[in-house]
Amino acid sequence: MSKVREILRLKFDVGLSLRDIAASCNCGKSTVDDVLKRAKNANISWPCYLNDKELLSLIYPPSEARNKAIEPDLDHIFNEMKKKNVTLMLLWEEYKRDNPDGLMYTQFCERYRNFKKTNQISMHIEHKAGEEMQVDWAGSTIPYIELPSGKEKEAYIFVSVLPASSYPFAYAYEDMKLPNWIDAHIRAFEYYGGVPRITIPDNTKTAVKMPDLVDPQLNKSYTEMAAHYGTTLIPARPKKPKDKAADENMVGNISRRIIAALRNHQFFSLIEINKAVRTELNKFINRPFQKIEGNRLSAFEAIDKPALKPLPAARYEYADWKEVKVAFNYHVEYEGFYYSVHYTNIGKIAAIRATNSTIEIFIDNVRIAAHQRNFNTYKRYTTLPEHMPESHKAVTGWNSARYLAWAEKIGPQTKQLIASILESREYPVQTYRACMGIMRLSSQYPSETVEAASREALEKRTCSYKYFSIILRQISSKEASSEGEKVVPNSNLRGAKSYAGGGLNA
Repeated sequence: MSKVREILRLKFDVGLSLRDIAASCNCGKSTVDDVLKRAKNANISWPCYLNDKELLSLIYPPSEARNKAIEPDLDHIFNEMKKKNVTLMLLWEEYKRDNPDGLMYTQFCERYRNFKKTNQISMHIEHKAGEEMQVDWAGSTIPYIELPSGKEKEAYIFVSVLPASSYPFAYAYEDMKLPNWIDAHIRAFEYYGGVPRITIPDNTKTAVKMPDLVDPQLNKSYTEMAAHYGTTLIPARPKKPKDKAADENMVGNISRRIIAALRNHQFFSLIEINKAVRTELNKFINRPFQKIEGNRLSAFEAIDKPALKPLPAARYEYADWKEVKVAFNYHVEYEGFYYSVHYTNIGKIAAIRATNSTIEIFIDNVRIAAHQRNFNTYKRYTTLPEHMPESHKAVTGWNSARYLAWAEKIGPQTKQLIASILESREYPVQTYRACMGIMRLSSQYPSETVEAASREALEKRTCSYKYFSIILRQISSKEASSEGEKVVPNSNLRGAKSYAGGGLNA
């Protein structure tokens, strides 16, 4: 301020030129001119009785505060980044459109990185809305007493989560077998009201038949369910928990917030457990986030729910798949029941698809037969006439006449038994497996024993392979026992006279 005062004095009191004042004050002509203009604008003259602070405020008044850039809504940006194909560049362009004087792109990105770092949000995986559902079983179980047996059992908790919004689902089952595993997925889709594009399971046996880093072999029923709902199955890599870190974390939350919260409750059914689980789950999803605004429910409704694919028109019906070989009697077996296929398929490998209502049979992915599922234990064969060859002759050449001819060689009782079995079904071919079983079993026993067993089976009217095999073993066992008890005479035995005093009278 001393130099400013000197410039004012030399101009107004002495009357020097700008050049002379600049030379005297050792500064530039432009500086002298600027000070004099500022003094004129502030109506400052000489002599000046202002102190340095007052003079400074008049000569160099504070510049008008620049309009502060409007800060971006980082919560909104975080949620928008979860949506498919959304980038920071796009969000910055929208921000600048609404705020022309806003932050530049570099500052915008820096604000977002600091936001995620401050709120401990992972920067490695950006989960897109409606993109993924991660699934697993919780490690902890919930005990309950099964009525009326009073037996203590364990309920296993299925857990799924939509990572973009951290929105969970949980449901209790009596076991972790395939039907419950698939039912849990169906319930999860219905709970969310839509289907994610990708489902990420662990390498559990119900999901992956053969784990592999490159090409895991998936369970066929599980794959069919996924195809019905239009979701893609991508199992987590073996020993890579970060592939489904969101669900691993959610399993921990469910264990702490739900399973642990119910530890002192006594349950008597899975229905009671699932009611309690649903209550605790509602509390959990409505609990506010600690680091960001909202809760899991509000995040789900804003992020994941609008992006999920719609549910299909019909609910998936669980189907079990089983590989079998078509038997010589052109039937395939599923859970103790037999279903026909065309006799030209004898010996081929077939795939059975079984639901609660139907049995479908495929060869080389082509459906060759379909039957209504049979539950009648008194009539285990289901045979369509169009599947049968003329005279019921199979490729092997076995037929009713040949079985009767074999039985006749054993004896009349065996022939009558085989005849009774052949007549016990609508089509004789349905009994060929039983006849073949009896023939093979009988080869291990004498004809007399087989005849005796056949006679007893006819008398008891139990003309089936199962009961014949029981009777045959029983008769064989009795014969072996009686053979062991028979006394065999021996002329070489010594009598009492051979011993000292043995022949003397008392």
